[in-house]
Amino acid sequence: MNVRKNIGFPLLAQGMPAAEIRSRVEETAKLLRIDHLLDKSVSGLAGGDRQRVALGRAIVRRPKCFLMDEPLGTLDTEFRDLMVHELRELHNRIHATTVYVTHDQMEAMSMADKIAVMNHGVIEQFGTPREIYDRPASMFVADFIGSPPMNFLKFGGGLAKGAKEIVVQGAKVAVPEVREDIAPADMALGIRPEHIRFDDGSKLRGAIYGTEYLGTTQIVAVETADGIIKARVPAGIHLSPGEQVGLKLSSARLSLFEKGSGRAVRTAMHDQAAEARHG
Repeated sequence: MNVRKNIGFPLLAQGMPAAEIRSRVEETAKLLRIDHLLDKSVSGLAGGDRQRVALGRAIVRRPKCFLMDEPLGTLDTEFRDLMVHELRELHNRIHATTVYVTHDQMEAMSMADKIAVMNHGVIEQFGTPREIYDRPASMFVADFIGSPPMNFLKFGGGLAKGAKEIVVQGAKVAVPEVREDIAPADMALGIRPEHIRFDDGSKLRGAIYGTEYLGTTQIVAVETADGIIKARVPAGIHLSPGEQVGLKLSSARLSLFEKGSGRAVRTAMHDQAAEARHG
């Protein structure tokens, strides 16, 4: 079966007139940039073009909503990267709601207007990619989204409403103002790797465990009393295994969590973000 017949099959099954089928198929193929392939056999197409044909069969029916269940899972990296951008562009052009299922966090972050992060069938958080990344609602979300994921540092005791400082490994750490009373419990401070820098004056210290060179940046693993903490720093910083370093955490980018429930503690960072959205 050629591409033209493949895309037009759903309309043929509906009994649509041949002239209208031809018009819709050509319009859809042009939208997907495969109009030059209409008379080619589907079996002879490359993976990316086959994926476009499959999309064409759905688009040609002009649905109000698309459900895509890991549509890029079988493609190689080159085609997947290309299709991520093409699907986003296509969504912007046809203005149809799209529910897109994926286990690939990078696909979700790069394509979505809103993301629903699910854990065993339960929605842990629903929000924009920026909200999900910057203000995770739970430790699960913070750990799942981001590469490397968010670091967690343990601390104990309660948190009084209005608190602006906590003590981690004997070091005082400024945090966004706490907006709720938290009873004594095991707590965790969350910080993304890119929000950590090295500071010889910091009392929060560790030893260099290893590095991952990424060109313009490097991921540095630092062994601390709480385990490995990863920092994303400029590639030009020279570090040696075993070297002692101080860690400075960006106070404006910290998250606080209850370890038992995993839920995020509400702070000024969350309220300021809400005010910005509605203000």
